[in-house]
Amino acid sequence: MSNIKHKSRILQGMVIILSSAVFVLMYAAPKTEPLEKINQRQIEETRKEINIQVQEIKGTLDPIQATRLNGFETLYATSQGSSKVQFLDSIIRFWDTQMRPAVSALYVEEKAELTQDLNHLVEAANRYVQIATFMDAQDKAWAYDRGLALFDKILLIQPKHADARIGKGICIVESGRGIPMEGIELIRQVVDEDPTNTRAILQLGHFSLLSGQFDKAIERYKQAWNVDTTLDEALFYIGDGFAKSGQLDSAFSYLNRFKALQKDQTVVNELEAYMKEINILSNH
Repeated sequence: MSNIKHKSRILQGMVIILSSAVFVLMYAAPKTEPLEKINQRQIEETRKEINIQVQEIKGTLDPIQATRLNGFETLYATSQGSSKVQFLDSIIRFWDTQMRPAVSALYVEEKAELTQDLNHLVEAANRYVQIATFMDAQDKAWAYDRGLALFDKILLIQPKHADARIGKGICIVESGRGIPMEGIELIRQVVDEDPTNTRAILQLGHFSLLSGQFDKAIERYKQAWNVDTTLDEALFYIGDGFAKSGQLDSAFSYLNRFKALQKDQTVVNELEAYMKEINILSNH
């Protein structure tokens, strides 16, 4: 597939990935060239490619949207100090409302670079992990790589930062780069140090579920629920774990408990459709 066709598919899917040129730089560059210099060239080429694709996305905006965005960008470019951050936030919100999460993530990272605020770095890194969830396999690499780089930066500042260790662990496992157990161990360490960290507990449950260790996953989900009984999602995960392990009575018990707590009818409808699907599959 040509680069042009590949870009078009990516833009239609509202995500951005690295160009093949980046990988050429990594693997075809002279071996005598310092790794740091290769990495810097990779970053520069990546940013150049991303800027081209963002411009292409801007070209799809209607005139009113384009004018509004241009106004924010002009104010951002000409302002200083806190005002600059304020207008950057406006650009981020604009892309969020346009349902362009990958573009938003780029600007959140730019905000983090501008402020060098730890919380902004965490937000940017987490954004990349979140958007990776909705990307196809070949596009995930870009998002996980960006997230991993930011989590590493956070951990240089604060080595025990729990969210950064969880995020780094997710990136290692989900990206397929590195040894999965290293990522899982990072998250286990967070739980060992803080048994009330439900994000880490749930993530360990998700990894167990993905590897087919249903009993272990259910145990983790129940652990999270016992820590925080306001964590409604844990009930769904427990029910889902039972469903995948074929224990349907227990599955429906927990899924109905989750359903009873939902106020959003869309969530209820989706849940009922899922439960109906479980019933159909069980009868086959």
